[in-house]
Amino acid sequence: MNEINEKLLKSFSRTTDDIVSLEEFKKKLESGKQLKIKFGADVTAPFLHLGHAVNLWMMREMQEAGHKVVFLIGDFTTKIGDPTGKSQSRPIISDQDIAINSEKFIEQISNILITDNPDVFEVRRNSEWLSELSLVDFLGLLSQVTHAKLISRDMFKKRIESNSDIYMNEMLYPILQGYDSVMLESDLTIVGSDQLFNEMMGRFFQSRNNQEPQVIITTKITAGLDGVNKQSKSKN
Repeated sequence: MNEINEKLLKSFSRTTDDIVSLEEFKKKLESGKQLKIKFGADVTAPFLHLGHAVNLWMMREMQEAGHKVVFLIGDFTTKIGDPTGKSQSRPIISDQDIAINSEKFIEQISNILITDNPDVFEVRRNSEWLSELSLVDFLGLLSQVTHAKLISRDMFKKRIESNSDIYMNEMLYPILQGYDSVMLESDLTIVGSDQLFNEMMGRFFQSRNNQEPQVIITTKITAGLDGVNKQSKSKN
């Protein structure tokens, strides 16, 4: 492995919780091709937080090594609502707020990422494909995933135990996020460890579509100001 890639691995070890898988990551780095890094964010608020910054600095290092970050604005999935870490359903965001928040996100990530060079940065929105997904194709995605797999998520178990509602749109969220990885042909994603389930769905669907599965690097969750709950846009 060359010196640049060795430095990347050493630097990443400080904030990495796990890699799925390290051998796959090394192989991708050694391939010499430009890797496509998926950075997805739902636009539930007009700001990012320190938890995102940890991942963004890692992505900046990848950019400096010649790889490309695809900033995926989840304008479609924002309306669905990611149930990760939530004890109740997330409020629906208006189209106007989604548009405003998206622009503010791009402004904020430019403080860390290289955003003025199209060779290493690109902005996409998942409404590009999810809003065009036919019912037949959507049902085809659903037919590949069992109810037991989806309901195994810890946050759903907690809601069931507390007799709280679980809406079908929330259960379908990981499927849509996984499909994003297929459409982007993602090589790598760097996320908080709470997003592992969703991104594993990406690996699953990529394999089913004859793509090389993305590597998932999970980072340690950054605590919020109360020292208990995670940094979260939804929690302000």
